[in-house]
Amino acid sequence: MALPWQSRSASPATLGLVRLAMLGGMLAFGAVAWYLTHQPGWRPSLPTGLDAFFYASLGIWAVATAVLLLLRARVRREADPRRRTPLMVVGWALGEMPAIWGGIYYLLTGDPQRYVTGLLFLVMAFLLLPLRTRE
Repeated sequence: MALPWQSRSASPATLGLVRLAMLGGMLAFGAVAWYLTHQPGWRPSLPTGLDAFFYASLGIWAVATAVLLLLRARVRREADPRRRTPLMVVGWALGEMPAIWGGIYYLLTGDPQRYVTGLLFLVMAFLLLPLRTRE
């Protein structure tokens, strides 16, 4: 017996909306971070002690990259769209993880570099796990 979420595959249009919502949410997060860090009198909340944050960032990037590449291989092997769709959504969420982390760093320090790099990582996840696969 199929589980309720396995009864049918999501359409490419629905999955496109999911991706758009993920990207839109991250862009909104960045806009809020930009607005807050450009307020008069704003000071970084995390001026020192960035070593732990840096190593945590490396770990997040490494885990997200490794799992994303493994998921890409798994999605390519999966013939059933009902099983492929959840794997793709998980991969996109992993692609969003560095962008969220970068947004937090942006809010704490005012430096948007990790946020922008995280957004590029999210777009890379979208490209590695496309809506339509070549068959």
